[in-house]
Amino acid sequence: MCLLLIQVYLLFLLLLFYCRAMLFIARLLPACGVIAPTICHLCNLSTKNGVFPAQLKQARVQPLLKKSTLDPDDVSSYRPISNLPYISKFIERVVVSRLSHHMSTFNLLPAQQSAYRSFHSTETALLSVHNDLVCAIDSGKVSLLVLLDLSAAFDTVDHQILLSVLENRFSMDSTALRWFESYLTDRVQSFSYAGVQTPSFKVDCSVPQGSVLGPRCFISYTEDIVDVLERHAVRSHLYADDTQFYDSCRLDNTVALRSRLSCCADKINLWCKSRRLQLNASKTELIWFGSQSNLAKLSCTDCTIQVGSSTIQPSTVVRDLGLHLDSQLSMKQHVAKVAATCYYQLRRLRQIRRRVGREVTIRLILATVMSRIDYCNSALAGLPQSTLAPLQRVQNAAARLVFELGAREHVTPSLLQLHWLPVRWRIQYKLCCLMHSVSHGNCPVYLKNMVQSASASRPQLRQRLRSTSSNYFTLPQLRSKFGERAFSHAGPSAWNSLPDSIRNAPNSAVFRKHLKTHFFCSAFNVC
Repeated sequence: MCLLLIQVYLLFLLLLFYCRAMLFIARLLPACGVIAPTICHLCNLSTKNGVFPAQLKQARVQPLLKKSTLDPDDVSSYRPISNLPYISKFIERVVVSRLSHHMSTFNLLPAQQSAYRSFHSTETALLSVHNDLVCAIDSGKVSLLVLLDLSAAFDTVDHQILLSVLENRFSMDSTALRWFESYLTDRVQSFSYAGVQTPSFKVDCSVPQGSVLGPRCFISYTEDIVDVLERHAVRSHLYADDTQFYDSCRLDNTVALRSRLSCCADKINLWCKSRRLQLNASKTELIWFGSQSNLAKLSCTDCTIQVGSSTIQPSTVVRDLGLHLDSQLSMKQHVAKVAATCYYQLRRLRQIRRRVGREVTIRLILATVMSRIDYCNSALAGLPQSTLAPLQRVQNAAARLVFELGAREHVTPSLLQLHWLPVRWRIQYKLCCLMHSVSHGNCPVYLKNMVQSASASRPQLRQRLRSTSSNYFTLPQLRSKFGERAFSHAGPSAWNSLPDSIRNAPNSAVFRKHLKTHFFCSAFNVC
């Protein structure tokens, strides 16, 4: 087993070396004048003439198991990934850069769509939803969240409808529209599995999974679903084919809320049929959020909603873009899941620790353990230390593995040497980085709208206040301490506590460097 792990790791290093070598060669090619001019010529010829080369339209599809826990004998357990020619992806990157510029210039994508856009991510999307849910609970309301699931969404995109959307809603015509038509039509693909490759056959629909342009085509294909959601006055968020919508109400208005969200789900189902998409009711989830007392009262009423002919029962915990949300937003389930996964990775790394050395172990831990601890940790702001303790124990175990310490040996010197911030301070670090992005406008619109700068709040009364010229943000009024967990409060609170010299850093790199030094000194009391 250990030998197999070493072989896998050496293969990973070889692949990494190969990628870096190819990148280095690609940077040298323009100076050499050998291959780069040919590729650039193909790109210019393709985009100017509105024709995508026919020889680049063939894909070899390799089914990959979505999760290791799924049944390998079930076809639906696999995700078809298209392996495309390198030059095809090169041309697609040129088109994507122009398409993204066109979309951002004319603001063509909905603000709620966070996939494949600059400064957007799953974390910003989750932070927006989490903030609204926390604020609703703080105000004494209950919230209903519906998570929709589309079956094989990328594989059911209709080419003619997509071209119509690009023409009518994205104002594409002439050469640009002809290029997309050429890119989508007359594609062929073959399947490769267990060493056997099938003959090629024509593809009449879908956008290739594994392509550069395919995901952008999909979010363009589905952008007007927001119109359906807005007509029902519900809040929503999209990330590629993951759609979620929600709203809040007082406890005595839950029947009306259920009816409104059920009606919205039915309209979305009809919209999906008009786009040749299939809404999977069996995987659609819903969950109610509220305080413990409100949820206890809610348990006596009907909490289901109708999606088509299916009745969706409420869940107590849902997995939303990798974040586990429970009904009371205690985040204990999420912390437990992350800790369990990290311990599994540490057990695997322990088997090869002495063979790969300290430096390689640190890199592997950063990639497989610390990345999981840091993912969306801004949603853990304001949690009690007892809830965060499992994550801190994971970090301590990782430091002990690096230095091969015993279970009872003191770990603080190891954390100091590794320069790892404790979990609680890592959360504050993430909040401040997000607030720095907000203050410089490098963030989604919905994130910027969550907070308000001191200069924008009652400017007539604050003209002479020091906070106006010091880049402060105002703190919202709260009804309970629970509301301090919302980003609209936790973010400004963390930002306002920073020294002026850090807040006024000239760029992001300098800000992050000084911020970590400041938190490191505060965490370990070494300055």
